[in-house]
Amino acid sequence: MKASDCKNLLFTFFLLTVLPFANYAQQSDVLLTNSQAFEVEAYKDIDGTPYYFEKWQQGKVFSKAAKDNEEQLYLLNFNGFTKSFEVRKDGRFITLDEKFYDKITIETEEEGQPKTLLFKTNAHPIYKSRFMKVVFEGTDFVVLQDFQKRLVEREKKSYDSGTVKIQEFGDNTSYYLVKGKKAKAFKLKKKAILGVLKSQGTALKDYVKKHKLKLNKESELVQIMSYFEQLNHPNSTVASNDN
Repeated sequence: MKASDCKNLLFTFFLLTVLPFANYAQQSDVLLTNSQAFEVEAYKDIDGTPYYFEKWQQGKVFSKAAKDNEEQLYLLNFNGFTKSFEVRKDGRFITLDEKFYDKITIETEEEGQPKTLLFKTNAHPIYKSRFMKVVFEGTDFVVLQDFQKRLVEREKKSYDSGTVKIQEFGDNTSYYLVKGKKAKAFKLKKKAILGVLKSQGTALKDYVKKHKLKLNKESELVQIMSYFEQLNHPNSTVASNDN
């Protein structure tokens, strides 16, 4: 075999073995190459927390680049101030780049019950790149939670100087009823929720009264949305049968 042929053979072997592995490595951890590290102590002088979870959670991150929507397990939390997921990996804190991911699932507990939380991009017709939590999926609509924190300033009593101004994180979370290309925003309040469900207003008001719902908790929001689904689609498998 000629020396030139041998070199070509070795080069071909390199392309067939090393490059696919490099491509897989890039796909399997896009997180580290396309995201930005952030300062852990960034919020130490601000009262409260911008995070969704009190403790960081193990979650599955589904990459758009990986084949078959392969998931990767990371320790993460959602920052309502920056409106993005943050990941702890190899001693680093990293802001996840939403462009490279479809969804995130987290196994946790809510009100003492095990629950799988689903966060998705492209769920809202306008804020397509933002991760939002899927609260309820009906036949022709979806309810999303847009978890947000805003920075506010208030006065606090001080024994030394009377009062001092401090910064703290205030809740600015909204919910959306998304149907087709339209999204209606509402807060977690009875009047606001019934206001976006006017098509079944009378039946829903009777249901709320019967079950003594305050509609100020997400579990009750899911309950009323499930009944709304039942009214519109009686044979739906996700509809509530609790009349």
